[in-house]
Amino acid sequence: MKIFATCMECLKELGSPSFEPIIADYYNEPVAYIECNRGHKSAFMLQSQKFEILLESAANALLEGYTLEAASTLSSAYERFFEFAIYVLCSKQEVNEKELQETFKQVSRQSERQLGAFLYLYLFEFGESYQINKKLVEFRNKVIHKGYIPTPDEVEGFGEKIYCEIYAITQKLKSNCEEDIHKVVMKSLSERNQELPSDMPRATSTGTMFFSLSQAEQKPSFSEALISYREAQTMLLKSVPYMKALSSIINEVKS
Repeated sequence: MKIFATCMECLKELGSPSFEPIIADYYNEPVAYIECNRGHKSAFMLQSQKFEILLESAANALLEGYTLEAASTLSSAYERFFEFAIYVLCSKQEVNEKELQETFKQVSRQSERQLGAFLYLYLFEFGESYQINKKLVEFRNKVIHKGYIPTPDEVEGFGEKIYCEIYAITQKLKSNCEEDIHKVVMKSLSERNQELPSDMPRATSTGTMFFSLSQAEQKPSFSEALISYREAQTMLLKSVPYMKALSSIINEVKS
């Protein structure tokens, strides 16, 4: 995965942004380690949750034409969203953090058990049953277990269904558990921060663009989110040459 970053150490040193564009890689952590032209090394922490990162990865795969990878990643994003929702709903119930971690260890490798936990927590919080879309399960099993390679249209349809499920539940969580969403996001960010070397400079980014809890509103459909994401990527790439030119001018003035 990649993220657009700028060096915050340059900002401290120069008293103004350096405007040097940095496209940095990040993986499972998710933390991007960057080094600018002035030699500053720092960590760029994303506050994005795993499901947000996977949704963006699926969007990238689909835009590049890798339909099998896009479909399997969408499925993973859906499963990791249930994990996120479990933590939010348990926070709302003021479940002891240590006991929550011990309990989740017993279901961490079994998505079916996690789904079961989510179903009952959803029922407790909202007073209604969450209906699983069986077509999602069928398509997911066809891709994952049978090696079916879907067409772009099939992946977009699959993505639309998954996105709508995530969007709808997110809206309900925001209505009932907004403070708990913030707590879960900040806790994961704090854990990432603690894993970094104590002497390493660091900065924080809201992270993903395709779907982000940090945004006041998310696009209501997969197709709209995909169009918006593609446009944002295009604009970002077009800005890179101008930022490089501006950064070069600033370096000449400051040197």
